Amino acid sequence: MSPKTLSNFSVLLICIVLFASAVTAKTKETGEIISVSLQKRIPSELDEGAFIIVNEIQEWKAGETAIIICDMWDKHWCKGATKRVTEMAPFMNDVISMAREKGVQIVHAPSDCMEYYKDHPARKPGKKYKFKSVEAKLGEGMLECEKGAEWPFKISGGGCDDKPQCETGSPWTKQIETIEILDGDAITDSGIEAGSLFMKKGIKNVILVGVHTNMCVIGRSFGLRNMVRLGMNVVLMRDMTDTMYDSASWPYVSHFTGNSLMHEYIEKYVCPTMVSSDFTAHKQFRFENDTRPVIAFVTAEGEYRANQRLPEFAHDLLLTRDVNCEFALGRPITEGEGRHNIENLQILRDADLAVFFVRRRALESEKLEMIRNYVTSGKPVIGVRTASHSFAARGNIPRVEQGIDPAMGRASSFLSVWPEFDEEILGGNYQGHYGQINGGCDISVVPGMEEHPLLKGVDPEGFISPGTLYKNKPLRSERAQVLLTGNIPGQPSEPVCWLNRNKYGMAIYTSLGHWDDWEIESFQNIMINSVDYLLEIKSK
Repeated sequence: MSPKTLSNFSVLLICIVLFASAVTAKTKETGEIISVSLQKRIPSELDEGAFIIVNEIQEWKAGETAIIICDMWDKHWCKGATKRVTEMAPFMNDVISMAREKGVQIVHAPSDCMEYYKDHPARKPGKKYKFKSVEAKLGEGMLECEKGAEWPFKISGGGCDDKPQCETGSPWTKQIETIEILDGDAITDSGIEAGSLFMKKGIKNVILVGVHTNMCVIGRSFGLRNMVRLGMNVVLMRDMTDTMYDSASWPYVSHFTGNSLMHEYIEKYVCPTMVSSDFTAHKQFRFENDTRPVIAFVTAEGEYRANQRLPEFAHDLLLTRDVNCEFALGRPITEGEGRHNIENLQILRDADLAVFFVRRRALESEKLEMIRNYVTSGKPVIGVRTASHSFAARGNIPRVEQGIDPAMGRASSFLSVWPEFDEEILGGNYQGHYGQINGGCDISVVPGMEEHPLLKGVDPEGFISPGTLYKNKPLRSERAQVLLTGNIPGQPSEPVCWLNRNKYGMAIYTSLGHWDDWEIESFQNIMINSVDYLLEIKSK
């Protein structure tokens, strides 16, 4: 190699090293890009006073993100609360560790414990900044958007669910030691300090974890409400928190259903929620004593208001059946970008029952495989209306990821579909539907089925459905038991509700499910009875 060539090579090598150093420095500064799936409930534009559940995927820079750990004390005055904190802490520490590695700012906020941490290195950045502009925005009490909202429950004895109830006090001295405090972390219990730190560091996204959602998490000076007041993009990680609620108080549900009701409230009036799976890629955390059956509602439909009616149905089940209702959500649209995706399908791993209200979606093979794995495990399924063509997308739907080379056998260039879901699982034979008929569709009980448990509370004389009649005759399962038929003038009757024993397990399907069907008592009872039947829950 000539001296000139060697010199050019040296210059090139230096440039490469400098570029790599710059990239490394930039990575350390901003951290990774984190994809988060946020669940919230927004007012319906169609039904006054109603809410729809939606999902939004956001891409965050880790360097612009913080996690606040609220009041995960070493000891609580309530023994039950202390036990749950102890149980949750190792899982939370894993989440925190993974977030820290990505470049997320970790803020430890054990209220009333700053004296204990006065000499801790993490206290210095925690108290370094106190901007008056931050202080001016902080407040107390409810947000303006909460005015008129009904609090989800009442509590007595401070929310202690122990028998006898524990005596109140302040036994905490520090944060539980299971959660590590490492270099780069901050310690503060002040909203002024936390908000000022975030402003100084350019943090825009704030996740709250810890206890308790109905008290400290929502109301502290560094809590959800004040992060909203500061203009932060604030989120509750709902599986990394707990409530203070006692089941002896209204609405007389289990402690863990109290958690679920509080999550609903926060999603409606305060901020979105997420689960730890976005950081860990594992299933979300669940308390050991939370033995409620899990119902997974899988919805991606833009015609029949499934994202309004299913959450309303789930809320009723929370109050009357003591179940755990989780949602896997697709966008409620019939066309357009982002249609072929459903988020949060990991809930199927723990589900005891899955309710599908999906219309013509294609999915990444890994996501469709989660659905197949659930169904083929033999666990029960409820299909509502468009569920008959849940995964029968029309045409080939290209994948959106870059760099896929089908010729190399690494991945298909198209999303996956499952048009046989109707025949194999539901036993149906969907062939479209008849046109709209004035006066609706006459729904009749099949003779001899009047005493079937699925028809408890259903008018034996039948009822009128305002929706169009689906064509499903003849069914493609010899083991299907038809319970209800639909009739319109000039056409043969069609099955509209049946029970099918497929080769894996039990499925109940109804082609009813128009948004106005949910106002009909007989239809409401069919849906509740279906849950009871498949979960073997005795009616209360």
